[in-house]
Amino acid sequence: MAAAKEAVPSIKATGFQSAADDLKLLLNAGRVTRAQLEARLRPEDFPYLDRALAASSWVPVATYVRIGGILCDIEGKGDARAYFRARGRKAAERLHKAGLYKQFETSVETWGKRAGTMATTLAAVLYNFTKWSHEALSDRQGFRLTVDDARLFPDYLRYVGEGTAEYMSELMARGRKVQVTSERVGPDKIVYTLQYQD
Repeated sequence: MAAAKEAVPSIKATGFQSAADDLKLLLNAGRVTRAQLEARLRPEDFPYLDRALAASSWVPVATYVRIGGILCDIEGKGDARAYFRARGRKAAERLHKAGLYKQFETSVETWGKRAGTMATTLAAVLYNFTKWSHEALSDRQGFRLTVDDARLFPDYLRYVGEGTAEYMSELMARGRKVQVTSERVGPDKIVYTLQYQD
């Protein structure tokens, strides 16, 4: 059973839970109704909302996208990039406050290599598909993350990645501003570019 679930492009429950929690808050506040959720979600999505998930369990990315679409429409006023970037920054801040980034505190000179290593490691834990790699930019003013096998990696998660990488990089660059952009350069490849801002 577990092997069959892992074959479906999925996100770890730890990366999904905040979206489920935020949707429950909207439901409890009356900003969305159960009938509206039933109209937009699929029956297979509800088990991921109606019970506590083990941190090590997997949730189909398609479920995340459907739930994320509802959240974006209500909370993000339809601006997907800004909304999911903000979610990414918030998630990175939670991880930082939980102490996850302590081992990566570093000097400005080595932030790119450390941030790139952390991003690729985190992605390998969060997703059961895609292949992430990193390389320094030639001017040593940043680095590039490449996501291969990304055909089924949705733009919502791409934008979350921008926000996460921005927060993480600024933290490791000791407060220096970092510009993060991403582009789907082909149907199966995404490239993030992270550069210092003067």
